[in-house]
Amino acid sequence: MRLPWPRFRPVRWGTPSLAVTLLLAMLLVVGLAVGGMFLFSNLAVKREIARLPPEVQTYLRERQEAERRGEEPPPPPRPPARPSTSTAPGTGAARLDPGDTNPSNRSQGGRGGGGLPAVLNPRNRSFVRDVQTSLIQGGLVAAAVAASLSLLLARRVARPISAVSQAAARLADGDLTSRAPVLRGDREVADLARTFNEMAASLQALEHERQQAVADIAHELRTPIAIMQARLDALEDGVYPLDREQIGLLSGQTQLLTRLVGDLRTLTLADAGRLGLHLEEVDLAEVAGQVVRDLGDRAGRRGVRLTLTADPTPLTADGDRVRQVTANLIENALRHAHSQVTVRVETAPDAVRLHVDDDGPGIPEDLRETVFTRFTRLDESRTRDTGGSGLGLAIVRALAGAHGGQACADASPLGGARFTVTLPHQTG
Repeated sequence: MRLPWPRFRPVRWGTPSLAVTLLLAMLLVVGLAVGGMFLFSNLAVKREIARLPPEVQTYLRERQEAERRGEEPPPPPRPPARPSTSTAPGTGAARLDPGDTNPSNRSQGGRGGGGLPAVLNPRNRSFVRDVQTSLIQGGLVAAAVAASLSLLLARRVARPISAVSQAAARLADGDLTSRAPVLRGDREVADLARTFNEMAASLQALEHERQQAVADIAHELRTPIAIMQARLDALEDGVYPLDREQIGLLSGQTQLLTRLVGDLRTLTLADAGRLGLHLEEVDLAEVAGQVVRDLGDRAGRRGVRLTLTADPTPLTADGDRVRQVTANLIENALRHAHSQVTVRVETAPDAVRLHVDDDGPGIPEDLRETVFTRFTRLDESRTRDTGGSGLGLAIVRALAGAHGGQACADASPLGGARFTVTLPHQTG
């Protein structure tokens, strides 16, 4: 069955995939790293050039302009001669010896304060270029490694996410059995798959309950309607005379339909949290006494002794809803009891409790929670006239919860079942 849920929108062509995103991110990081190294290397070269003598800086600028124009670079400036160790007579001043051919002197003069620094050596001049070339090569290698790594990471991350996306698409198409595989990988991605599977299981359970509820409601409504239709057809054909007895039978089926619809409305409002409560001061013992008196004749016809033990137990609650809870529990006990039903109301420091015991067959321990679900009958052989619609105990729990209380089932000292409803003194 296709559910009326919106389909997932397909991914637009302009949206980049995870692999492309990771690849671009890693390439950007590599580009920033290489660019930063280029920038800092140029700054370092500029700082070193700024420390050179003015004539060397002028020569470097002229050489750069010549290379740019494709001309022959100018000759490097001649270094000044090193002062000779001999001095002119009478002057005491050192004289230059331009003809000094001592290699050590030339070498020292080349390294002198006004000489051309070693960076003008062809090998030294190409150092920066070699460094930049190495940076480019390293950047290309780093880009290739980043691309490979990004593809591996994208495959690792995108594979389980794609599996969850495909399962979600099947779920949107109405396949509530769709589940995402929990692949080994990152913990967050595995948690995503498990959470999706839990959501899908909950949706499947809710859909199953909805289908079952619809089927049960249709079944419950069909029975009295079929009885009424058959009785009316018989009256129309003259099979039965139109007398008070036939009208009473039709009225009974109408009342059954009215009660069933009212019970369904009560449960629907309770499930939606929209069940309004008219709070007032109520004495649970007094309410229980009224219900026991009203049902006394029914208990007598069944041969069941119905007794009440109660002390005054005031509380703030909806009187009509409390009466409905009490009546449902006692009617349920009368349907199953052999000979005895006892009702006891007791008070506690923070709540009041209503106990209804019977000496019937009891409830197996593993089914004591099941009896509070809708349309549940432990004895399927009972008819709806004697066994009820299967909504009474569900209404009891819903109304108790609306008052901030609870309802539970247990074994009774009488040998049958005990139902206990706990209500707080003040309903929040």
